[in-house]
Amino acid sequence: MDFVKKTRYLIAPPYCKTAETFISPIPGSPSEIIDGLKLAGGWRCFKNLRVLQKKKNNLIEVQMPTQELLKVAKNFSKTSLTEAELQINKLVNKRPPFAKLDMSKPHIMGVINITPDSFYKKSQTNNLNKFNKNFYHMINNGASIIDIGGESSRPGAEKISVVEEKKRVVGPLQQIVDRKVDSLISLDSRNLSTMKTCHKIGVDIFNDITGFKETNKIEFISKTNAPLIIMHMQKEPINMQINPQYSFAPIDIYKFFSKKIIDLTEGGVRKSNIVIDPGIGFGKTLSDNLNILKYLPLFHGLGVPILLGASRKSLIGELTIHDYKLRGKNKYKIKPSKRLSGSLAFAIHANMCGVQILRTHDVFETNQALICQKSINL
Repeated sequence: MDFVKKTRYLIAPPYCKTAETFISPIPGSPSEIIDGLKLAGGWRCFKNLRVLQKKKNNLIEVQMPTQELLKVAKNFSKTSLTEAELQINKLVNKRPPFAKLDMSKPHIMGVINITPDSFYKKSQTNNLNKFNKNFYHMINNGASIIDIGGESSRPGAEKISVVEEKKRVVGPLQQIVDRKVDSLISLDSRNLSTMKTCHKIGVDIFNDITGFKETNKIEFISKTNAPLIIMHMQKEPINMQINPQYSFAPIDIYKFFSKKIIDLTEGGVRKSNIVIDPGIGFGKTLSDNLNILKYLPLFHGLGVPILLGASRKSLIGELTIHDYKLRGKNKYKIKPSKRLSGSLAFAIHANMCGVQILRTHDVFETNQALICQKSINL
């Protein structure tokens, strides 16, 4: 179900039992939206909502002012009004600091892959000198977090052993942590053993593409009080792009995170330690990825910061090839090295949706784009 029918009327009262209701704010700058509500206590505001309702195979969207949704909910029932107020409060409430970072402003996460087989060759770091050069280049150019991984998660990638992963990441991480650098260090790993080893070293954040689905991982995070990033992925990297299926990707993924946050907090993890990543390109079709990007503000309703990683992803190449075809030109491949412009376009879109963390291979360029965008969007 990729199609959303835009209508003037809801198919059922908001937050009733016969239809699921979801709200996605329509963000704008404070100068554009006078007396608007602050989105997640950050740099964007909103007055109007995209109200999505799903009933069986029927999915509709109605745009309306926030106050109108509250009025309609109140006219239906006290329970409906209470739920509507709760969901709007989740959109508005200021996010507490994540790993001591102020979530009322955007942050850049730089990507370093200590792997021989990542999809973007320039991000592959196979020696300590190159690692150090990339690391300090990203810090000096505006990265608040550096995300370091030793296992490729590109489509079709096979899982490596924990021993091999540790061999790749432990030495470089130890060196960086010992130098007490002015940036947070994130470990990109799905292996608990690697997480435990790197926690002892002093890694700040744990980023798991499998979404911390195992109970022992949740117990580890709860005991260590470590900040974490949970990503959505359908299946595993080796098979995730083989016929992924969703009812409607943004809503399905929203519901996944809603349950996951409950599981984590019930397991002793602080909600203030959670960031979500909808996982662009991880078990999604082009249509799925575009729907996620179109409805990014929906995920603010989870009440936690959002991370987006669209840097150099294949959807940029797919969109470019499609444009060539529309112009009657033959183009069969757009390499990751030719996807910077698309990466920056999606980064600016995410920033205008109030997304707090942008994960990128190109820190200088992304930061420059944000600086320029901010200067004309006051």
